[in-house]
Amino acid sequence: MTRMLAVLLPILICSPAGAVEWVHMGDDATARHYVDVDTLARNGDVVRMTKRAVFRDPQPVGGIAGMPVIRESLGVVEDDCARELHRVVSLQLLTEGDRVLWNSGDMRRVWESIDPGTPGQATLAFACARTGFDATAK
Repeated sequence: MTRMLAVLLPILICSPAGAVEWVHMGDDATARHYVDVDTLARNGDVVRMTKRAVFRDPQPVGGIAGMPVIRESLGVVEDDCARELHRVVSLQLLTEGDRVLWNSGDMRRVWESIDPGTPGQATLAFACARTGFDATAK
């Protein structure tokens, strides 16, 4: 965990939408992942936040030419700092001009494991540290 925090120190900060402070959490094969720092809210062991994935190669819905292109996703996620799990609470798919193409509304998702070395793991480490979670107090 300490090593992950050391990796996160030189994080890239960007502000693509108004006063929102998006912090880069890493990349995977399909997208760049960000967290909105101002939305971090801890309740016990759980941190809730807004997360964003900007797709490297935006694709039309269903892979069908002429359909709207999904450029990014924006969602509310929760990370359980003590159990090192996460879940999606709501999700929106955005197209050009930040138009909402689809909105899940509130979802009842189960907690899922987080793969090591992923933006999800970086998000967990960042969110828990930033909100003062003390892993030694478990």
